[in-house]
Amino acid sequence: MRTVIKWMAEHKLAVGALALVAAWTMIRLWFGSSIELLPEEAYYWTYTQHPALSYYDHPPMLAWMIAAGTALLGNTELGVRVGFIALSVGSSLLIFLLARIWFDTRAGWVAVIMFNLLPVYLGLGLLAFPDGPLVFFWLLTLYAVSRALGANRTDYRILAGDQKVRRQSAAFWVLAGVAFGGAMLSKYTAVLLAPSLVLFLALSPEHRSWLRRPQPWIASAIAAAMFSIVIIWNWQHGWASFAFQSTRTAGAARNLTLHVLMFWVFQLAVLTPFGFALLGWALVHGVRQAWRERKEQWTFAVAFALPLFLLFLAASLKTEVHINWTAPVFLSLVGGAAALLAGQCEQGVAWRRWATVAAAAGVVVGGMALVSLRWGVPRFVTYTHAGGWRELTQQVEAAEHRLARATGQDPFILGADKYNLAAEMSFYSGEPEEQLNQFALGSQGLGFAFWTDLKRWEGHPAVVVVTQPKPALLAELRRHFDRVDEPERVEVPALGTRTRVVHLLNCYGYHPKDREQLAAQP
Repeated sequence: MRTVIKWMAEHKLAVGALALVAAWTMIRLWFGSSIELLPEEAYYWTYTQHPALSYYDHPPMLAWMIAAGTALLGNTELGVRVGFIALSVGSSLLIFLLARIWFDTRAGWVAVIMFNLLPVYLGLGLLAFPDGPLVFFWLLTLYAVSRALGANRTDYRILAGDQKVRRQSAAFWVLAGVAFGGAMLSKYTAVLLAPSLVLFLALSPEHRSWLRRPQPWIASAIAAAMFSIVIIWNWQHGWASFAFQSTRTAGAARNLTLHVLMFWVFQLAVLTPFGFALLGWALVHGVRQAWRERKEQWTFAVAFALPLFLLFLAASLKTEVHINWTAPVFLSLVGGAAALLAGQCEQGVAWRRWATVAAAAGVVVGGMALVSLRWGVPRFVTYTHAGGWRELTQQVEAAEHRLARATGQDPFILGADKYNLAAEMSFYSGEPEEQLNQFALGSQGLGFAFWTDLKRWEGHPAVVVVTQPKPALLAELRRHFDRVDEPERVEVPALGTRTRVVHLLNCYGYHPKDREQLAAQP
């Protein structure tokens, strides 16, 4: 016991980092079991109900993660999220190892603290989004590449002749290929790892010779082989996912000023102003050190951050960049920022105070986000699509049973929007095959278009759920149903003082093709 106490006293930073990881993990588990699924999470859960090589919006990794979690804990909120919570612990370990390799152990522990206080990684370590696995496999790729390069050795050129070192390097290149493949199977953004590695090797006199060796290219081949299942799915489905992702910035730019402004606002929000300033400092310092001093650790940090950041900055000139998209950008910079911060804190009390304020800000912002998702306060930051879905599903199911008794037929439920309504009611009803989205009305249906059999419901009645019964939507319903009743307003409590309001319409005699299409048939 004395030995343990002595170690803890001598390693306060390590103890603090480990305690923070443990605390956040416990908090995530509790919130993960008590917060209703967000519509995006419920939509990704529907992937697991329709196993496939890949999916319209994303590669299959998040579906595998959700399937594993629900196999363990059932179709519960925690079952959907538990795999992502586990990966957040693994990501904390990897960020420590990566910072220790390129900087030092102290920077490693500070990097763990930073990683767990930046709101973007706090959220992605809880919610079932594809970015959680992407962050984990991105870090695993960077770690494996670092070990393969011998970055943790004092003079790799001398040791490279050692047979054991060569075998270890080859093994880590294989691991890098597998990790890169895992990242590619998580989100298409991971493709930027390849040019970032080439950029680093090209700029690094110490490691440039690897471009002439087979190992990096073998690692790329391993990743490509793993990613081939996504290519096969796209080939079987008219390259639908590739087309969807590649055309998101096509066409003339709209609201250019707003999109660019929101891009920078989002970075401030997901990092906090303190984190934004610290990582910005690390980026500027890193560029200078990489360019002027040819310091390998800063070349590495910048090469794996700047290309992706510039890509999203360019994308903001054409479209809205979502708040979670830039999460991988900052991973290689965290170690450098941690090293800078640790060095400054050792030299002055003012920096230690600044770091304490920054840490407190991270806890406050992260805590506020979790509280808003659970209780809806403060209202102004509460996600409008959070909460109220379980009770709404119960109301809709009651309407479905009444319609079944009145018609003597099996009705289906049509959530007449892109995916929010259909996905949430799929999860909370436990009957995903009875839930259709706007694809049933001839609109773009995202993943629902690939697993919904519209012919199955031909001639059946439906309970249609709409957020607002707009005239255009009512007209579309009349083109697909023989009869449409007047909408009934339903209001259920959501989070805090918010309520969720929808309108239910009983519709009869569904036909997948609208009346004009039917009339045009011979």
